[in-house]
Amino acid sequence: MNIRFLTRLSTMVTILLVMAMMVTPVSAAKDRTPPTTPTNLRVTGMTAYSVSLAWNPSTDNSGSVTYTICCANVSSETFPGPASSRVYRAGLEAGRSFTLFIVAKDASGNYSRQSNSVTFTLPRDTTPPTKPVVSVTDVGPTHVSLAWSSVEDGPGVWFTVTMNGNTVMSGQRDTSGTFGPLQPETTYTFTVQARDFGGNSSPVSDPVSVTTEASDTTDTTPPTMPGNLTDNGMSFQDGETWLFWQQSTDNVDPQSVIRYDVYANGVLDHSLIGGDRTILYGNPGVFNTYQVIAVDAAGNQSAPATLTTCAGGYGC
Repeated sequence: MNIRFLTRLSTMVTILLVMAMMVTPVSAAKDRTPPTTPTNLRVTGMTAYSVSLAWNPSTDNSGSVTYTICCANVSSETFPGPASSRVYRAGLEAGRSFTLFIVAKDASGNYSRQSNSVTFTLPRDTTPPTKPVVSVTDVGPTHVSLAWSSVEDGPGVWFTVTMNGNTVMSGQRDTSGTFGPLQPETTYTFTVQARDFGGNSSPVSDPVSVTTEASDTTDTTPPTMPGNLTDNGMSFQDGETWLFWQQSTDNVDPQSVIRYDVYANGVLDHSLIGGDRTILYGNPGVFNTYQVIAVDAAGNQSAPATLTTCAGGYGC
């Protein structure tokens, strides 16, 4: 036999043996057996915003499963087993009816069949939030900053803040705020009330009275001009215009307390504290000129940032 042929054959056999040694062993067959179906899903208790559930648990050849309870207002909860009970809250609302089921999944992604469904109606929420506790976090010549808190049994609470009897914030979930522009050396009285998802209102907080500081007459340096004033294309035919800008800086005041005076066609429309955007109305269907001027606590004014734009964006 040709020696050259034998040499080549030997080399090929050696290569094939090496390649065979490098091949990863064939993995075990994929698990295609689903967990058993969780059964006898049942309600064992309810509150206005939760339901207690129990069931006969699934089993699986892998020894472990995860469960998903579905669905309330398209919300669901997924959690690891072993488990045969859970307090479910996702998407629930007081006084409404819901239908839920549970399904099990193993580590290979196999799902069990759905359990039986349970339908229930949650009780109405009749418990109001607690009376808010209000504290003062900062005071300046032209602003007051407050923080407040209230305890609620449901998923959310909204607050209304009044200053000297007038509403200055309503329907917000924020638990703090800065209020202004205010007058220096002037006393203001604030209250806060909470309202929950069920429409229950808390008692009004104890009033908090705060006296603003005197202006700093030695500060003569104005804030920087608000940067990059734009409407981001949001000037509409009816005159509604959204303005956006980069916040000014000041040698004394933090950005959170700088006041912005907003003008439409040369007329002061409104002022806000520590913001970087606002909504106002110009004349419909024509060009409007807007200006934003930053003002510090000493009353120093920045150069105006100016934007002329067409209401409706069609070239007017």
